[in-house]
Amino acid sequence: MKIVWWQRLFLPRVLGEGLYIPFVAAIIEKEERGRKYVLIQKRHKWQDHKYCGAWEIPGGKFRAFEDVFDTLRREVREECGLEITEISGEKEKVQYTNRSDESTIIKPYCVTQMKEGPFVGLVFLVKAKGKLVDRTKETREIQWIDKEDLKQMITRQPETFYTAFIGPLREYLKIR
Repeated sequence: MKIVWWQRLFLPRVLGEGLYIPFVAAIIEKEERGRKYVLIQKRHKWQDHKYCGAWEIPGGKFRAFEDVFDTLRREVREECGLEITEISGEKEKVQYTNRSDESTIIKPYCVTQMKEGPFVGLVFLVKAKGKLVDRTKETREIQWIDKEDLKQMITRQPETFYTAFIGPLREYLKIR
């Protein structure tokens, strides 16, 4: 794998070792008049020259010590204005305490890794309510798309999507 100089510059480091950056993402579903829809949006991050303008699902990076599900709720609210009502797997989370510390078992829908990102993401199936915002500082063209239309877009124009979300969306849409 070829790492360019600017990627090395922005890697988080512990004891001099470059590390992956974890993130969460939401495949937000809704059903209306017997049809199923998924929320997509255009990525608008000026510092990301490669993917600015690509289609994506809502998501983002953790803040230090932030719970996975709290991160997901915050990112969805910030990026599209919706309030999460249900996250698959959240009710199954189990916490363990040891030496005055906690660890939590969570079960995301899937995990995605972007080798040259360098990102690793936990993707969840989500239901949400509220009114979509028109745009945010990081997103544009926030919209519901029919699952069949999304399937066509991913099959015919995968290059128009943020790479980290191609695999999870293909899995969700059962595209083999």
